[in-house]
Amino acid sequence: MKYLTLLLCLFLTACANTQLHLVTKGYSKNEVAALKSSLSEQLVKQKIDVVLSDIPLPAMFPDASLALNPTYNQPDVIALLDHWLLANGHKTSREFRFSEGNHYYSKAHLGLYLRKPGSKEQVDLPPYLRTQYCDVADGTLALNKGGQAVLEYELLGDGSDKIDTLKGQWFFADNHLTVDFKDLSQTFKLAKEEKQTHLGPRPADVYKPIKQLSKKHILNCEFLIIYIN
Repeated sequence: MKYLTLLLCLFLTACANTQLHLVTKGYSKNEVAALKSSLSEQLVKQKIDVVLSDIPLPAMFPDASLALNPTYNQPDVIALLDHWLLANGHKTSREFRFSEGNHYYSKAHLGLYLRKPGSKEQVDLPPYLRTQYCDVADGTLALNKGGQAVLEYELLGDGSDKIDTLKGQWFFADNHLTVDFKDLSQTFKLAKEEKQTHLGPRPADVYKPIKQLSKKHILNCEFLIIYIN
C-alpha cells in the first residue's frame, strides 16, 4: 500500500557519463559499499558512474529491479547488469519503464533497486507520522531512512506559534517503534485500525505510547498515518 507518491525526476545534465542510481534495502553500510564498488568495476568500460540513492525502495518492486527511461536502448548494458546480479545472488532484473512505481529517469540516468534476499518481510515505516486527537500538542514525527528521528511540534493552548524540535534516533522491532532523544525516549506499539476521513473509513497505522512521560508530553500522544489510496 502506497503511503507516499514518490517522484524521482532526474533530467539531462552536462555530465559525459551515464549515472546509475543504486537504491538498496536490507544491506549493511559495508555491504552497500561493497556492492557499489563491485558494480562500478563492472561498468567502468561503459562509462557509467554508480551513485548511491537513499530514496525508499517501493514495495511493489521485486528484489532486483531496473528503472529506465523509455528511450534507453542499451541491451548490452542491461545484459551486463543481469550477469552482475546473478553473480551477486539475485535473479535477473525486472525492468520498469518511465513512471512505473512513480520513478522517473531521463535517458542519461537509470536506477537499480536491490532488496537483500529475505528482507522483504521487514516493515516499511512511512517517512512521516503525525498526531491526531492530541490535547497537548500538534506534531509531526519524521522517520528518516538513516535512522534519524525529527519531531517538530507546537504546544496547544499556550497562545504562541513557537515550533519546538527534537532530534534523535528511531528503531523498530517486534511491532514497536522506539524514538530515542538526548534525554528521554518513548516506545510506541503499532496498531492496525480504521479512521474516519472525508472519503469514509480508511485503514491507518496508529502508534500508541506504552508509558506516560513526566515531560515532553507530546510523546504521550498517539502518532498515526492514514492510508487514503
